Amino acid sequence: MTSCVGRVVEAYKAFGLTPEAGLDAAKRAFRDRVKDLHPDITPATPDTLSQLAEIVAAMRFLEESIPTCMEVEISAVQAKSGITRTLRAGDKQVLVRIPARTKNGTVLAAVGEPDIAVKVRVLKAELDLFEPAEPLDFGPLDDFIDEFSRPSPNARFARWIKKAQSAA
Repeated sequence: MTSCVGRVVEAYKAFGLTPEAGLDAAKRAFRDRVKDLHPDITPATPDTLSQLAEIVAAMRFLEESIPTCMEVEISAVQAKSGITRTLRAGDKQVLVRIPARTKNGTVLAAVGEPDIAVKVRVLKAELDLFEPAEPLDFGPLDDFIDEFSRPSPNARFARWIKKAQSAA
């Protein structure tokens, strides 16, 4: 898992980027570097050819490893409590368990798939509308529901008579 992530970082460094830049930025940087280093434009020296080979290898690695190095976005509430997500890696679905109190940028392995690395991105904290400071009291609401959902004595008696008649 960490070797995959380490190699992705090295591949992006070959273009002078960080992994947060994304594959599209890496492709643009690749095209620019190839234009500068191509033997038709720059005289072929061992140094320029090795640089060209390095960026070609880095681009191939990034294109091959994109399905195995994934990213998932979760809310701050989900990061605080933990969550399990399913993601698609090519043709198969993988399961990722995100433990409670996960920090932004944490890299986890998919369950049963050590070669698939998942980077967790925690979205900005939402308003704490869903997390009250003290637990809510639903006592009056529960009393109301019990009062109107519980069958009346007459309804219970009628149900008892129907059962008795059907048994006879």
